[in-house]
Amino acid sequence: MAPYLPGSNYVGFDASAEYIDRAQRRFPQARFVCQRVSHYTLAERDHFDIVLALGVLHHLDDDEALTLFQIARDAMKPGGRLVTIDGVWTDDQSGIAKYLLARDRGRFVRTESAYRTIASKVFSNIESSIRHDLLRMPYSLIILKCVR
Repeated sequence: MAPYLPGSNYVGFDASAEYIDRAQRRFPQARFVCQRVSHYTLAERDHFDIVLALGVLHHLDDDEALTLFQIARDAMKPGGRLVTIDGVWTDDQSGIAKYLLARDRGRFVRTESAYRTIASKVFSNIESSIRHDLLRMPYSLIILKCVR
């Protein structure tokens, strides 16, 4: 996301040192942290307008996902937004989408209600939408927008 947010105070997280090294070389103006976001100690509270967690939640168990929501809320300015995008189980998804989700490296793909249940422990203002048309292949994604 760094190239799409020029001039922003961008902080990226990944548990992979290889991914972090590659990102830091490509985007030296951004700050990158090599650790699980749930282990991050937040120095800057009420600092960010937006927090993005793209393809993260389905890699986290419920406790770690809850921690991510808490850290995101603490990081956001009043009125700030957390936006997440993850794979989701739905009753109306295609067989190919089910097949691909079942083989995703993330072990915690959830239903819409399961994602919302975790988010609602931290946020009271939550919007969700399910999309089956955002990728070139059949895939079901949930977009959560949580407002502080």
